Amino acid sequence: MEAWQAIVDDFVLCVDHEKLPPLSRFLSDYVKTGCDVAPADYRLVPLTPDLLRCLITSSNCLTDCMFELQSKYQQFVPDDWGGHMDKGRRDLAVVGFNILEGVVLEIQELNPTTAHLDWAQPKLDALEWERLLIRAVVDFGRHCQAKQIRLQPAHRQPIGAESAADPVKSAGLREELRQRYERIARESGFDFDRSLACFVLDLA
Repeated sequence: MEAWQAIVDDFVLCVDHEKLPPLSRFLSDYVKTGCDVAPADYRLVPLTPDLLRCLITSSNCLTDCMFELQSKYQQFVPDDWGGHMDKGRRDLAVVGFNILEGVVLEIQELNPTTAHLDWAQPKLDALEWERLLIRAVVDFGRHCQAKQIRLQPAHRQPIGAESAADPVKSAGLREELRQRYERIARESGFDFDRSLACFVLDLA
């Protein structure tokens, strides 16, 4: 329990203290061919359940820790003086993972944003965002000396309530997720472990 708490506490500070490689160091590895991406527009934010209570995210489940991929946005806000540009950041996608005894990091969730889709979709389409977020978890795992990273297969991934309520839509989404997760896992260096029934990357 003490080791778990220490890792969770450390996770909250890991990006600010640059205990992970800054996103700008590896973002270019996950930009799709022909797409133009400005690294300074993106950042990773570490979130834990306490912080999640204060924020709206794309998460469909609650995990010990989460990385949220955010990007800059500009919005025209009308006012009595003719409007102004309001700058900030919005979430693009999240990866949620648990910390198991060992230390093992278990990725439970990879989800794109469900809000501001007109703005977010082109940015998501320009990135291999799932692999980028898996890379962030792997880098954190190396920092906290985890022995293994596990990635749960698609049938264990949470899906939105609307899709889950429609059997046909749910089955189609599950098959799409299965194919995508298998490809992403193997491209990220994971192998399927039949005894654990999930994808595994050993760090030891």
